[in-house]
Amino acid sequence: MKKTLFLILTLLAVLSLGLSMADETPVQKYGNIGRLSKLNISEDQLNDVLKDIMVNSICNRYVFYDTMTDMLMALNRGDIVVLETDQNTVRYIASRNEHIVDRPPYMNPNMLVFCMLLRADDAVLRDQISACITEMTEDGTIETLRQSYIENVIAGEEPGAIQPETFSDARTIRVAVTGDRPPMDYVSAGGEPIGFNTAMITEIAKRLNMNVQLVNVSTQARGMALATGVCDIVFWMEVGDFENWEGANLEDQPENTVVTAPYLSVPLWWAVLKDSPVVNIYREGQEP
Repeated sequence: MKKTLFLILTLLAVLSLGLSMADETPVQKYGNIGRLSKLNISEDQLNDVLKDIMVNSICNRYVFYDTMTDMLMALNRGDIVVLETDQNTVRYIASRNEHIVDRPPYMNPNMLVFCMLLRADDAVLRDQISACITEMTEDGTIETLRQSYIENVIAGEEPGAIQPETFSDARTIRVAVTGDRPPMDYVSAGGEPIGFNTAMITEIAKRLNMNVQLVNVSTQARGMALATGVCDIVFWMEVGDFENWEGANLEDQPENTVVTAPYLSVPLWWAVLKDSPVVNIYREGQEP
């Protein structure tokens, strides 16, 4: 009897050990994740902060790119297996490229919160813009612009030219546009800003009786452009809660700046090649 009990306990212990070892099996890695360069944290810093989270990711590490074009080329070359950005941009890219599909991120689905960034000494203007954002949310204007300049564009339409109104003896606010997040921050082939962000700031300037001047600025130069007075406003993205990850404070805006009320929240999303090994890998409960 004792021998039988001992064998049973030994078997249970072996099974328990086996299950424990199975739980600790490393997640298979398929390649790297590409992201647009960030201003307040370097590629190495981000990977260091996320090292514990990345243990359970199907990708090795994050790689930064200065432009969306550079990142798309890297995806097509196989330098990265995932292009990570906001869902609107991923959907736009997939709608224009038959070899790319959109899918939810494997880990930590998160919201990206879009607002505008201004210098701290422009806090009054920030408050005026925030009031307009609230008003435009309540009266349906932002939703109308979202349909016209995001959903319809993703569906295949090209937005028309945006003509800001002009006001004599009024302040001119200079707004940076990068073109790296179509159809939100979008520049036409001819160099004309015609995206959702442009339409929105044009409407805000109209309500504030201000003139707006659009300035083409590269993504990585936005912070410097704002600090040096090249522009007065940049379109900014803040990471949502991200399950309270310890590096969230590194995603905040630069010093001596203020942010407006959010005008849009969009899920973090992935673009992958149709023939990628990660295209059909989902976590439990994620499957479409």
